[in-house]
Amino acid sequence: MDINSYIYEAIFEEKPKFRVFYELIWEQFKEDGFVITDEGGYEIDSVFKAVAMQNLVGEFSYRLYDEVNETGLEDVIEYLGNLGIGEEEIFAYCEDEPRIETDEDDFELTVKNALDYWTEVVADKMLEDYPADEIFDYLFTATYDFEQDFTFDFEDVDEFQAFVDANTEKLDEYKDEYPAVMRWIEGGMVV
Repeated sequence: MDINSYIYEAIFEEKPKFRVFYELIWEQFKEDGFVITDEGGYEIDSVFKAVAMQNLVGEFSYRLYDEVNETGLEDVIEYLGNLGIGEEEIFAYCEDEPRIETDEDDFELTVKNALDYWTEVVADKMLEDYPADEIFDYLFTATYDFEQDFTFDFEDVDEFQAFVDANTEKLDEYKDEYPAVMRWIEGGMVV
């Protein structure tokens, strides 16, 4: 199985509610050459970036709905283990990136530092590709249940974007209701 298929099946399908959001962002990242490369360690790199996206959705949900945000540390290790990538390879990957602080005596701390680093990089990339208000609209639409008016399950990215486009006024009201969340997005979504 190629890494892109694995990302979609193992990581993005884990929480189907957010699948269309992940697909929208991931496809843009792929188009930009950001997430799937041919460099050494690209599988590790891709898994970190995918889990970083989950981490950002979790942080948004935490800030908006006061839901618990799990960091994804164990998930990274599990997903990479499923690909046959063990601690030594992961640690070597982290050591090769000078901006990731490593600790030879604490593998989990090293992985956490790597995930924190990649979460910031992914947040920066999202803000490079999309304006902050659009990111809010996408995150809100992906995480909100809309049960007050109707139940909505998006079939694909086009349907998701059409919904966002058709509800800009309502989404703007939510932005006004949650100014701290907008400031968090505008401030770089630092977790």
